[in-house]
Amino acid sequence: MDLSIVIAHYDPGNHPDCLLSFHKTLSALSDQKGDLDIEIIIGDDGSPSNEYIIQNHTTKIQQSGNTIFCLEGEKLNQWKMDKKYKYLDIKRWLYSPKINQSMNKARLGNTAIHLTKCENILFLDDDNYFISNNSLETIINILNNYHLIFGQVKDLNGRLRPYSSNRVQGTTFAVKKKIILNAGGFGEWTESVSSGVDSDIWWKLYHYFKKNPHLKACYTSQIQTIDSCSKRWKPYIKQFFRHRAVKKEFNKVYGCDNYRNPKNNPSRIKSNWLDDLT
Repeated sequence: MDLSIVIAHYDPGNHPDCLLSFHKTLSALSDQKGDLDIEIIIGDDGSPSNEYIIQNHTTKIQQSGNTIFCLEGEKLNQWKMDKKYKYLDIKRWLYSPKINQSMNKARLGNTAIHLTKCENILFLDDDNYFISNNSLETIINILNNYHLIFGQVKDLNGRLRPYSSNRVQGTTFAVKKKIILNAGGFGEWTESVSSGVDSDIWWKLYHYFKKNPHLKACYTSQIQTIDSCSKRWKPYIKQFFRHRAVKKEFNKVYGCDNYRNPKNNPSRIKSNWLDDLT
């Protein structure tokens, strides 16, 4: 297998662009697959329209005290036909019910990592579809020389995020499986504040690469996606004093006074650890 792809998904059901963006993301993967052998694992964070999976799952996975329902095999194929998902490369659909009314992206991501069959893993959000050509082939080629790749994201205003930006991202990145496992995976502490997943994984990978200087990481414009519908989880993110809550929890976990300030959080300065391939 050439590449495992993990897609974080949440369709609130009341935002008309979310499902459309998801199909665009899946269609772009199908269009650029070519002869590559890939698998797609969906990490569904409790989309109301997919509660069917709870009663009709193939297997149950216990993850840190919570149950994640998995649909695969013939049951998944039949369900995809019923839902008009034509994408043959979706091999597993993970579903985490909204029991605690929080964002469970980290928990689903960690479960998906352990289920992947390939050493090369690409992480996407369901609204981040490729606007670059031959993206999958490019990822695999770059992973021959690098252990971690962050692609470039374009916002809804048409601006590509430059190398100089101090923004972090938990989408449009590819990494060797053993690297993300050894770095600690996604921070499930983020469920308590329904935010901070991107900052958490960025911090962990930065420190892991600093401790292992023989490893190579890069930021590249050869891989580009567009952030087309970024408000999927908004109802579960406490907007009022959100950054204050994340700042407090981030400091508790990592001893970083201000996770958003590059002076306190050097992982946000790309030149500290990512080669510039833009």
